[in-house]
Amino acid sequence: MFGGRVIATRIRSARSLSKVFVLTLLLSATLFARVDAATNATQNYLGLQGFALVGDHRDIAGEQHGLGGGVFLEARVGGPRVGFHFEGFPVVSVPQRSSAFYGAATPAVGIVDAAFRYTLDAGGRFTVGLGGVVINQRTPLPNISQVVSSRLTGVWAELVARMPARGSRFYEANLSFAPHLTGTDHFLYSDGSPAVNKPERASVVSASLGFGTRVRSNELVVGLRAVNFSAQFTQTGESADSNAGVGPFLEWRFGRAPAGAQ
Repeated sequence: MFGGRVIATRIRSARSLSKVFVLTLLLSATLFARVDAATNATQNYLGLQGFALVGDHRDIAGEQHGLGGGVFLEARVGGPRVGFHFEGFPVVSVPQRSSAFYGAATPAVGIVDAAFRYTLDAGGRFTVGLGGVVINQRTPLPNISQVVSSRLTGVWAELVARMPARGSRFYEANLSFAPHLTGTDHFLYSDGSPAVNKPERASVVSASLGFGTRVRSNELVVGLRAVNFSAQFTQTGESADSNAGVGPFLEWRFGRAPAGAQ
């Protein structure tokens, strides 16, 4: 969803990072599952969220409009009030429409965010979270003999509101943001030009509004999700690129707690 340019370092490094997150998630799930077993409560769930975004991408080559999408893996482990929330997908290639400036660019993108969440009220209506986010991307640009890669990291904050409706139905709103991401763009050239590194700062905001229903111990949620990302080169203040999009999402959560957990 950050199409056209880059935001990742080596694929090998991104895969190693993904393995660390997976191991951490499995260990946390095992630990909290034992705690829940002692209290006879199930607070863990695993979810899959498919989404499509319509938006635009801007950089030095101009402006492009298009349609993109993906599938997020989501999970929560913990108790009724305190838990660990994870969301992301591994580095995957995202085909793009050929550009007159870049050629047939195919960016490889990976996004992971994780936060410890605390539910403010006993009814589970309002939750806050704090953690970190990593955005990886690597993009070959054939027309200009260039491959750009970088990794952006920063603090990730979450605000979640969950309001009951009739029966087993509910409304859910989520605002997540990273106001200050930092990293370095690595520009490699196949025409013999020397490599160039440019420090970068960025910010990202993700917001969603959904309507859900509980099906036994599972949940189905449908709604809209919007994402806004912008980046600048630190040394010059020039815009590196910006991406904004909005579109529908559908999420299925397996084994969610009947009440309380977000």
